[in-house]
Amino acid sequence: MRTLTKQDMEDLQTGAEILGCGGGGTIEWGKPLIQEVFDAGKRFQLIDPKEVPDEALIFIISRVGGGVPEEIQKRVANLQRIREKTEVVAARELGSYLKQEPYAYLAAEIGAGNTIVPMYVAAMSGKPTLDADVCGRAKPEVAMSTTYVKRVPITPLAIASPFGDVMVLKRAISDQRAEDICRYMAVVSGGLCGVARCPTKGKRIRKAVVSNSISSCIRIGESMREAREAHEDPVEAFVASSNGIRIFEGKITDWEREKREAFMWGTMNLEGIGKYTGQRLKVWYKNEFLIAWKNGTPVVTCPDSLCILDTETGRGMSNWFEDLNMFVGRRVTVVGVRAAKTWTTKRGLEIFGPRHLGFDIEYTALPKPG
Repeated sequence: MRTLTKQDMEDLQTGAEILGCGGGGTIEWGKPLIQEVFDAGKRFQLIDPKEVPDEALIFIISRVGGGVPEEIQKRVANLQRIREKTEVVAARELGSYLKQEPYAYLAAEIGAGNTIVPMYVAAMSGKPTLDADVCGRAKPEVAMSTTYVKRVPITPLAIASPFGDVMVLKRAISDQRAEDICRYMAVVSGGLCGVARCPTKGKRIRKAVVSNSISSCIRIGESMREAREAHEDPVEAFVASSNGIRIFEGKITDWEREKREAFMWGTMNLEGIGKYTGQRLKVWYKNEFLIAWKNGTPVVTCPDSLCILDTETGRGMSNWFEDLNMFVGRRVTVVGVRAAKTWTTKRGLEIFGPRHLGFDIEYTALPKPG
């Protein structure tokens, strides 16, 4: 069991924001949760999946949602919000339904906010968080989870809105159906809800996760911080520590976004600089950066991680800032990181490959570094 320091948490957010691939929440909304834990005298404890007892119960905790039209926002604007965080309510309701508290919590994805959420719930309740997640990066849909690939039941699950609505879903015919139910709860709740799902014992869950992904993010963030302190290139430190591949370097020419169905949809276009002068890169996202075309040819597709970093600062770019136009002209570096092996199976690609998203593109894994 590893107790994390404030520095560990800062380094974690640095790495997780980049591997959030434009989604997974921002540092800005994850940081207050971290501070609240330390102010309360609580601890962030990380446990390796191999150390979890076979019969211990694990819950996945996350926030689900994204953009919704203005008319939805107006519809809920006058509803009174509860003081408790939705994910805390969801975790309690699932435990109450099962008549059993979990031993530990598990992250649904890697992201500067959504990795912190289960860690916050765990710390405030005196429980550990697994050093793992169920994607290895951030993803737009609940069903895009390694637990679904490994056929771990998603239900029962609990959903809580910011206004006090609570739903327990006893059964779903598929993770995709559960995704739709959670997503529509998010829509009618103004864009976000808290979800606790996949109550599973340790002996099964450890075979269905991307192990040690949180400690890996900490190491990435640490290497980037050390690079900055030594006046070296933090982007190169990310490439090396993540085993990534440089794909492109350029300036953002436009960054468009549409909010609908509790997702952020859009494209980012880059004009090449340096050795990429005269070339263009188009990036498509649905909450997260998912597919990139260089000069019209696909070069990175999900489930591989499509990471876009500010070339000067090394900070991960995010689709969740309100005014994306402020980034037009910004120099960025695009890095691809290979997906966890679970995703490159036939079933994994059916769940999180480009064809699932409606693109007639054959997934081709990124080359191995070096």
